[in-house]
Amino acid sequence: MMQNVKTVFLDIDDTLWWFTENSKEAFAHVYNQHGLERLCSYERFHKVYIEKNRELWEAYHHGKIGKAYLNSERFRYTLEHCGYQGDALELGNKLNAHYLNYLVTLPRVLPGAKELLEYLKAKGYDVNTLSNGFAHFQPRKLVSGGLDGYIHRNILSDDCGITKPLPGIFDYALATCGASRETTVMIGDDPDADIAGAHNAGWRTIYFNWKQQPVAPGAADATVTHLLEVERLL
Repeated sequence: MMQNVKTVFLDIDDTLWWFTENSKEAFAHVYNQHGLERLCSYERFHKVYIEKNRELWEAYHHGKIGKAYLNSERFRYTLEHCGYQGDALELGNKLNAHYLNYLVTLPRVLPGAKELLEYLKAKGYDVNTLSNGFAHFQPRKLVSGGLDGYIHRNILSDDCGITKPLPGIFDYALATCGASRETTVMIGDDPDADIAGAHNAGWRTIYFNWKQQPVAPGAADATVTHLLEVERLL
């Protein structure tokens, strides 16, 4: 049991809102709507995109690229790599916009997400989100998932120009919410951005390791594989 916790920050994607499952549906929708089967198989197109997107997000997390480049490059690269002969940047931007706008309408949340937020709110914690996602989309995901009513503040990298795991965003979150690191805990699924980042900023951490990923030794104060397990800690 974690003592003297007053403020809880949770990541959004794949911690509360089920990005992995929602993204699969949105990606298939865009692939089909734009007739991309004429270019290559769904399996190949999706594999190339996933690998490139992961690489770009890693660079974005660490401040090496901006969100504009991330958004334009992931589909542009995928189209070009899969043999598209037209203007890959133009079509890629159309695919990206369609994908994002459809994605945020999808409702799936992680098992136990709503119940955990109800529990935390009932216990009197100040419940907030802390995300590297984009300001135009992250709040809409919470609305689609029926989670927005449980959240006090959404703290986003877009708000301060600093991304997790860099310490500045954690300091910004504390200042914005009037919290102190001694009474704050971060809950998230990303061992680098969420857990190592918060740990290095002096926060306590709960690693939501539903994907069974390794985390730096000592970075997580506790590890759970289901969100409802958090209730025994807070």
